[in-house]
Amino acid sequence: MCGRVMQYRSPQEYVASLGLSCPEVNLPDIPAHFNGAPGQDFLVIRRHPEANQPVFSALQWGLIPSGANDPKIALQLINAHAETVVTTDVFRAAYRYRRCLIPVDGFYEWKKRWPAGRQPYAIGMEDGQPFTLAGLWESWKNPDGEWVRTFSVITIQSNKFLAELHDRMPLIIETKDRERWMSEEEHPGDLLKAHSSEGMTKWLVSTQVNSPKNNDRGLLEPLAVAG
Repeated sequence: MCGRVMQYRSPQEYVASLGLSCPEVNLPDIPAHFNGAPGQDFLVIRRHPEANQPVFSALQWGLIPSGANDPKIALQLINAHAETVVTTDVFRAAYRYRRCLIPVDGFYEWKKRWPAGRQPYAIGMEDGQPFTLAGLWESWKNPDGEWVRTFSVITIQSNKFLAELHDRMPLIIETKDRERWMSEEEHPGDLLKAHSSEGMTKWLVSTQVNSPKNNDRGLLEPLAVAG
């Protein structure tokens, strides 16, 4: 699964680092996430339904389907399995028409420790550059008549590098595939595959990551050994 991410750069930095061609007007102001969790707002790149070009938006993590009666369903829909996005009712339309990208600096995963507990690891790219996760977004109108935009992160079976931590990992969209992922193509199914182990890195971090209340750059400091 993917339940915690790092997204601490500004929209302008992501535009420059990722080589994106998003207009720099009305860029959303999102607090830095060193330990970002579901329920919070994140920078998301989506195709504007009218202008048909990529734009930065502030979306809440945890997808609320357009016809949902209870927004609490978002807690159950923070992730979408790549293997079933085409067939699952709650994700099928979003996969067809509302694919998005979530720019991140890394994410976290936990390894079970004997005899109890879990040890968090930070995961990123060896070159320290940001990358993009595949997502799906939806619009939902709350009882007050306001539109709430939300998203889910797509996950896939883990590559060899991360398999010891968890059997699933977020779906990473390569630079060359970003435009295609954001296109109107009905089913870019060949992109639904795990990122190569090459170029990825992971390191032990403090168990302070276990609480999303902790959110500072110090969480990224590597530990020499597991605590």
